[in-house]
Amino acid sequence: MSGTETADLLVGFTEPLLPFSYLAVLTLVVLPVAAFLGFRVGQIAYRRRQNNHVQPEQAPGATSLGAMLALLGLLLGFAFSSALGWREERQGAMVREAAAISTAFLTANLVDDPGRTDLQSQILAYAQTRIASPADIRTRTAWNAFLERTFEAQTKIWPTTMQAIGGSTSDPIRAAVARSVTDMLDAHTLRLAAAAEQIPPPAKLMIFLASVVAIFVVGNRTALQGKALTWHVLAFAGLLSVVMIVIFDLDRALEGSMRVNPDTMLATIREMETALENAAE
Repeated sequence: MSGTETADLLVGFTEPLLPFSYLAVLTLVVLPVAAFLGFRVGQIAYRRRQNNHVQPEQAPGATSLGAMLALLGLLLGFAFSSALGWREERQGAMVREAAAISTAFLTANLVDDPGRTDLQSQILAYAQTRIASPADIRTRTAWNAFLERTFEAQTKIWPTTMQAIGGSTSDPIRAAVARSVTDMLDAHTLRLAAAAEQIPPPAKLMIFLASVVAIFVVGNRTALQGKALTWHVLAFAGLLSVVMIVIFDLDRALEGSMRVNPDTMLATIREMETALENAAE
């Protein structure tokens, strides 16, 4: 099975509905506009009620608005908790994978050359494929290409490991090197599983629509009570927008301002490069 075919089996990864920058701007614009539209619709209803001599304090909707805001708060709370937990899991998975790669590289020192250098070079080449750029997850095709590079590097590691630990290498050394390499490959699987964990797009759409409807009703209720559309309503719409943007930001591994920090992996790669350069001198 080729790398591309293997990558196609990993269906847990879903493409973003929109790039993060577009989503942030859309959220910041749509919610205040929804509040304004709700207010305008409410003004029409308020004039009609005035003609029927209905008092502003008798305007309906207080109970519905309270229940709607409570439901929205619950949805946002669960979404924030899930996004934050999965973001921390992705970060932890990268740190664990970097540690596993470093351990495999150091354990390879137990075998003699030329097997040692060949194995360490393959481990370094593999580690260099484990840092994804934002472009690598932007589309399904780019994601498959990224995984294909990793899988191609993986296919070379185990044969090189078997060659390195063959011959006169003792059984304890064989076991230690083989175990460290398999732990490194397992860390890749765990990291892929962590990367696939995100709020499903239908759930994100539901939260977005619930926020739009809730802020629309807030504006509508303000007009039905005969009040002006003050900065308080717009401030609430802006705050709600910021909360949603933070949730969407946490949910994305490489986009936005809360990307997974690759410093641990970069430091591991640099240490391996330095070790190979020193060994070659």
